Amino acid sequence: MTLIGAFPGFGREIKWSPTLPENPKFPYLKIIGGDDEGFFVLRSNISLDTDRDRAGLRSRKYFLQYFSMEMALRWEGELNAQSDDTRFADIKVVNGRVLVVSYGQDKSTRQFRFYAQYLGTGAAYIGTPVLIDTVAVSRLDEDNKPGILLNRDESQFVFTYRKVPSDGSRQSFEAVLLDTALSLLYRKEIPVDTEQPRFSPLRYVLTERGNFYILGIEFLTDKKVKAPGESYYRLLGYQHSGDRLVNQEIKVQDRFLTDVSLAADNRNNRIVVAGFYSDKTNYTTSGVFYYGLEEDALATTRVLTAPFSQEFVRKTSGDRRDRGSGELVNYSIDRIILRNDGGAVIVAESFYQTTRTYWDFYMQASVTHYYYHFGNILLISMDPAGSISWSNVVQKDQNSIDDSGYYSSYCSVVSNGMQYSLFNKYIDDDSSVLLSIVDGKGAQRTETLFNEVERVAIIPRSGKQVDEETLLLPAYRQNKLYFVRITF
Repeated sequence: MTLIGAFPGFGREIKWSPTLPENPKFPYLKIIGGDDEGFFVLRSNISLDTDRDRAGLRSRKYFLQYFSMEMALRWEGELNAQSDDTRFADIKVVNGRVLVVSYGQDKSTRQFRFYAQYLGTGAAYIGTPVLIDTVAVSRLDEDNKPGILLNRDESQFVFTYRKVPSDGSRQSFEAVLLDTALSLLYRKEIPVDTEQPRFSPLRYVLTERGNFYILGIEFLTDKKVKAPGESYYRLLGYQHSGDRLVNQEIKVQDRFLTDVSLAADNRNNRIVVAGFYSDKTNYTTSGVFYYGLEEDALATTRVLTAPFSQEFVRKTSGDRRDRGSGELVNYSIDRIILRNDGGAVIVAESFYQTTRTYWDFYMQASVTHYYYHFGNILLISMDPAGSISWSNVVQKDQNSIDDSGYYSSYCSVVSNGMQYSLFNKYIDDDSSVLLSIVDGKGAQRTETLFNEVERVAIIPRSGKQVDEETLLLPAYRQNKLYFVRITF
């Protein structure tokens, strides 16, 4: 996907589904992918917005639905584990089919066994489960559950997890590459030369060539302080064609890399690490960096940096925590959009969470409220030489209480060389839905997609871009649940 061109003259087609029945047993939903004839919706009793709780919780339940591209329900069914001792690890759409990875432990041998199996109509299992890996450990990593990662064309996927010895000593990552027929292509252990508490994986990527990479942060002490002189980023991985392991530090002298992301540039056969850096000792952001690694040569390259202009920092002044600081705070990278020339567009959003706890004399109990704050969206385009081609800010200010930010944040679409961001203006019953458009030269405008009178509230992080021009998104209209299909 590439941002090119300028604003074209175009129209958008918007179509609503029939009213969807509420399901109080499975209130959270997410569109997870589709095939040529329809799309799959995964529902759960626990939020699906984070990867950390995607699996391993005994109380988590799943419900799968399949809709036609006209948004009519075709079938549905609850996902059932194969046995009482089996737990779900991950659920993904792989080349148009829903794949479930589950696991269980043999108590006598203390060995975990991982199985993969496709689902068919009614969420029924197809055939018999395929054993894809086994490991003898006392427990699995609770912070980084086993999961599936697809390559771009979904012809292959890697099943990966962290192996942690019971004594917390030398750790490693297991990478099991399979094709869509669940045939094994390789199984590789990627060692980490540090103790488990001092290395935290952040991002994973699988390239079209079957190479697998892990980007993580390494801490110098058990206190796990993210600060200059206390932590840095490390790229680990396995290059399949050369049967070589990758282990590289990513540092910049006199600058602290504050937030990073990882992407596979399959067009140019490069691994791209890009993100923010700070010139100060606190966790703020004053510029961007770019690091490219050739997939074949694995040659070490210089980390390129570029500072933000004062004009760009001024544009972010809508974020209350940025005012007067001269830098940016609380921004996390959502994605990297790759350019054809080997450059990258960094997309980031401001987010922070606060809490308030007090004693309720009437209830005679301690009460805690969680406040969610989602702010501006940043888009920064860097060329392969590390210079900023353009930058822009989509201004928004969303605040909510005790809802896990369900209606906050935004849904991102890249179509016809344009980047679209859809979001609720406010988190209340009288909000409009806005659409921000950024072209390939950085020009930006914001339109009203649905006004206040229409009483529409989208669920941004539950949507899915299903092809080059089509976005499917759950939304409430007049307090009733629908899907809305938007063609750009």
